[in-house]
Amino acid sequence: MRMRTLLCAAAAAVALVVSGAGTAAAGAGRDTAPTRYLGIFREEDPTTIAANVRSLYGVTPASVMWFDSWASGRPFPVAEARTLWRHGIMPHYTWEPWDTALGPDDPAQIHLQDIIDGSWDGYITARAKEFAAVRMPILVRWGHEFNGNWYPWGIANNNADPAQYVRAYRHVHDLVVAAGARNVQWVWAYNNGSSPDAPYNDPAAAYPGDAYVDWVGIDGYNWGFGPSWDPAGDHWTTFDETFAAAYAKARAVAPNRPVTIAEFASTEDGGDKAQWLRNMNATLRTGAYPDLKLLTYFDLTKEEAWSPGSSPAALAAFTSWVGQRYMKGRGAELARIAVHYRR
Repeated sequence: MRMRTLLCAAAAAVALVVSGAGTAAAGAGRDTAPTRYLGIFREEDPTTIAANVRSLYGVTPASVMWFDSWASGRPFPVAEARTLWRHGIMPHYTWEPWDTALGPDDPAQIHLQDIIDGSWDGYITARAKEFAAVRMPILVRWGHEFNGNWYPWGIANNNADPAQYVRAYRHVHDLVVAAGARNVQWVWAYNNGSSPDAPYNDPAAAYPGDAYVDWVGIDGYNWGFGPSWDPAGDHWTTFDETFAAAYAKARAVAPNRPVTIAEFASTEDGGDKAQWLRNMNATLRTGAYPDLKLLTYFDLTKEEAWSPGSSPAALAAFTSWVGQRYMKGRGAELARIAVHYRR
């Protein structure tokens, strides 16, 4: 996660998409909330995340997310993924093609052409065999936030050519499938605003196609007042201001795929975080964003105090939200959603 450029929410067209007009979801047009699924990221081992979420917030998440970089060379934790499934939790693996010790422009960094040329085929195939060994569905989010300039796989750092990203994505996907990992559900995830905001950096230009995507993901944050990348700026945005335009794009680009907010959170700086969470809950309860099924909260104090426990009021609002009836979806149900949208 790096500096975000937020899209403005607005326009009647966005409002129509958010309210469900013309979407493919089973719950579109209803006046009550469709079932949503809770995902959590914490900087812990996958099974530890699940245990701590239950202890801290009184719920079992439908999914837990963790990150790994290609240069780490770590195997996929098959045993932990199976343990998650024994507790009814779907694994969500953010698979980052970079060396975290190097900057995006370092000559030794991993870039998309290296992937296309096959330099990482052995590594990809080894991980794919481990994915297959889980023998249960797993979400894999590869090369996320490609429309930002903070990661080496970003379009801006690869000749400003979205086709290069598509070729790399398809290459990784095809190797994984060829290795037998047909249990993977692929999450194609963009940032809610492009940086730079240029025609070549429109996520639509980097869509690999329905044959390669099971979920459309959106990352976005309420940065509030004075984030590190703009100390004098006011970037407080409501849930709708953060996600409405990006959700409308998801429906336009891939209307037959479910949507996940793959990373989100609110800061405490510049507004009322507890009220932000309550307003989000109220919005979701109306049935808005009907194709939005999985919401993964970024439970970490990093650039900002994202964690739900940043204040007693925020913790109470978050706990109330995750305890809502419409948020009671379980991992086994979550795993079937992408299959439903493919019909």
